[in-house]
Amino acid sequence: MYITYTFVLTLGLILTLPYYLIRFRKYMPTIPDRLGLLKLPQLSSSIWVHAVSVGEVKATEVLVEQLRRQFPGKPVVVSTSTPAGQELARMRSDIIDHTFYFPIDLPFSVARVLARVDPQTVIIAETEIWPNFLRACSDRQIPVVMINGRISDRSFGRYLLVRRWLSRVFADYTIMGMQSEMDRQRIQAIGADPGKVTVFGNLKYDLPATARPLDTVLASFLRNLQPLWIAASTLPGEEELVLDAFAALLPSRPDLKLMIAPRHADRFDTVEEIIKRRGFAYARRSRLSGNSSAPVLLLDTIGELAAAFEYAAVVFMGGSLVAKGGHNVLEPARFKKPIIFGRHMENFRDMASLFLKGNAAIQIQNASELSPAIEKILSNSQLAAELGRNAQAIIEQNTGATDRVLRFLQPAEAGR
Repeated sequence: MYITYTFVLTLGLILTLPYYLIRFRKYMPTIPDRLGLLKLPQLSSSIWVHAVSVGEVKATEVLVEQLRRQFPGKPVVVSTSTPAGQELARMRSDIIDHTFYFPIDLPFSVARVLARVDPQTVIIAETEIWPNFLRACSDRQIPVVMINGRISDRSFGRYLLVRRWLSRVFADYTIMGMQSEMDRQRIQAIGADPGKVTVFGNLKYDLPATARPLDTVLASFLRNLQPLWIAASTLPGEEELVLDAFAALLPSRPDLKLMIAPRHADRFDTVEEIIKRRGFAYARRSRLSGNSSAPVLLLDTIGELAAAFEYAAVVFMGGSLVAKGGHNVLEPARFKKPIIFGRHMENFRDMASLFLKGNAAIQIQNASELSPAIEKILSNSQLAAELGRNAQAIIEQNTGATDRVLRFLQPAEAGR
């Protein structure tokens, strides 16, 4: 089965490479890393954390800080799969010794990276299933720990179809730490050994409010954009809906301002064109001047959204009005902000449920409900404050996953 998997993966890469080189040119500089040709010094007994993209890099930030203390003298390295995640990881050079792109799951690429990084332990954030990588680590007796594992509704059905093979792949994990009891049950149902599965919880609850303040130009600009609605992590199809809702609110709220923060950096220009077509005056963060008075701000930078939530009167979390599974709502919750999200929160099922049960967020079913929900919050300061307080309380009640991971790692490494 591994031979078949490797053959199919290789063939797929060959057939799709021309398309990706044309469509996603930003990935071209990442190819050497992905083939195992790392520009790193030879490491020894490193602690390797793999964080796919921006969300996972943020989720593991506190853990990486603690790993630095728990394993003094060991190189701490972080790999990512996306350029945006890589950029964010490189900003934490104070706690990360080296960053690189995760290798393509081909034997030669994996072997090169393992030889160069020489990991003592590999920690993988969320449910990453790379059969050749896991097998190579097992052959080298390198412990591999999954953290923040989850099985989405969509993935669960597909995984059941290949349960027999997945049971062999999962056997190469040392432990699989899931976010919730439902995730634990699901990964066992698709082939994981119950003795290798535990519930660590969700590390994202452990993150503090951002310690990196905004620069003075942006902070001053946002202070003057009041009241401010932030549409965060929007995906294709949502910007139009957000701008329509904004237009519907302006007759009764001419002072309302809007900041749109697209989820992916490669869409910044596309979103700018959408704003232009809607006829709104706007400013781009990257070209922001201190005297701009535009009612719409396009946040076209990486790493500033978390701190910007401090200035929001209300937050709409994107990825939830289109069928993309939603996004993490914890960053605005840490600032006690009232949060709205759509019905598509499948990737954050447990989190969304906690916030709704705790009266810490408002869920809408379609785009027509967006502007009334915004108006409801803006016109009721008591409701806005209550939603914010409840959101912060939920975070406080669900912390501790990082400590559980560190306690697991301590006995395993104590003798090394």
